[in-house]
Amino acid sequence: MGRKAQRKGGRKLPSTKTADLAAHLIGTKGKVGRPSQATQNEPMNFKVSPAFKREFRMAAADRGLRLNELLIEAFEAWKERR
Repeated sequence: MGRKAQRKGGRKLPSTKTADLAAHLIGTKGKVGRPSQATQNEPMNFKVSPAFKREFRMAAADRGLRLNELLIEAFEAWKERR
């Protein structure tokens, strides 16, 4: 009996069986597809007022979009107008 079991009055924890995982849920080193250079995103850093940031974040959340998705949609709409 191990030391922990001795300290806890001789109780042993029940052994648990590990969950069976589907093959598509198990990652394999080296077999994960890497995004191509064309699809990788570059960070853009700029400052906006706290009020604009709050409004922009709320607009994205209301539409179920990420911030960068809303920015891309807004830019595309702006390009079409010009």
